[in-house]
Amino acid sequence: MPSLGTVRFLLVEHSPAGGLFQWTLQLADALARLGHEVELLTGRGPELAARHPGVRMLPVLPTWHPSAGAALPAPLRRVRRVWRAVRHVEAWRRVVRHVRRTRPDVVQLSEWRFPVDAWAALAVGRAVRAGGRPGLLGDVAHTPVPFTEDGDGGLYKSGGLLLRSLRRAYAGTDVVLVLGERSREGFVAAFPDAGQPVVVPHGDEGIYAGEDPGPAATGEYLLFFGALARYKGLDLLLDAVDLVVARRPGTRVVVAGPCVDVDLDALRRRCATVPGVELRAGYVPVADVPALVAGARALVTPYLVANASGVVHLAHTLRRPVVTTDVGDLAAAVGHGRSGVVCPPGDSAALAAGMLRLLEDPATATDLGDAGYAATGDGSAWDDVAGRVAAAYLARQRPGAVDVAR
Repeated sequence: MPSLGTVRFLLVEHSPAGGLFQWTLQLADALARLGHEVELLTGRGPELAARHPGVRMLPVLPTWHPSAGAALPAPLRRVRRVWRAVRHVEAWRRVVRHVRRTRPDVVQLSEWRFPVDAWAALAVGRAVRAGGRPGLLGDVAHTPVPFTEDGDGGLYKSGGLLLRSLRRAYAGTDVVLVLGERSREGFVAAFPDAGQPVVVPHGDEGIYAGEDPGPAATGEYLLFFGALARYKGLDLLLDAVDLVVARRPGTRVVVAGPCVDVDLDALRRRCATVPGVELRAGYVPVADVPALVAGARALVTPYLVANASGVVHLAHTLRRPVVTTDVGDLAAAVGHGRSGVVCPPGDSAALAAGMLRLLEDPATATDLGDAGYAATGDGSAWDDVAGRVAAAYLARQRPGAVDVAR
């Protein structure tokens, strides 16, 4: 890759906390380490500060923390949804205004979920190219076709207006980044006219790294960590735990994360019927995550559908193996027998067998966890990720663009 001169990046991440924010912040720090000027435009009260002085954090968007209002009753949640929609539109207005005022070389957005996101992306593209400027617009398509937030029905949004809007927005985007080969294939299938996305590694979860968590064999429970969402297969997990407990009484399983689109009361009732399951519903602060993971023998990602998962990379970063389903790029990230166990999606018996294998063979759990940790430095270090991201924009330079090749 050619050496890169200074590029002025504006990274936009509406949520000031959670996995997408953490991914964007780690990318921002890595881009700054490579010598680029980076601004991160996000919501108020971000859960983490930038580690590199070259990153300017701008927490000015009227967005919200993932756990805000999770305990509200249903009628108030409907009112909140309307109010959040207003704030969401206002956040996009501020993004467009900032781009017009500061004129960055690259604007990188993230995770379009509604038609307004696609329309706003088109407006941002016009702003970054205003006056014939050669600015570039990019997007990180963590989930190219958004997951639905409804409590029933399909797992993906399928509205015609949304998909038409996304097609237009992606067609007007200079660079689309995805986090794996299957994600690339899924994007091309959904948006064949948008051009080829660029595959970049996910990166590790170094923001959680601190004291050595110890070998996986010391872990006392299995851990499901992350947002409680329908696509993540919680029912499948609990069916598998029933099978595990029947063979290995006394097994503990911790389910920890904020509620997104599941019926929390129904989930509590279901968990209460499965011996050994502890439900910790609510957002887990960053400072509490390392100890939570260190107490686990393995992390379990029983997803029904997915593209990528920061939970897998969190497990690797903290020396824990993963029991995962073969969806999206999760299997490629884990590798059956490399840093965990890969099971067919929707198969509770296979999931239970994978969980039992790591519970009954602590030496294997340790070996797989250590292998995952070792792999975090193999092309997934953040400086490598940032270099590939910068190279993707370099390859799309418009005539007259800032010369980023030295």
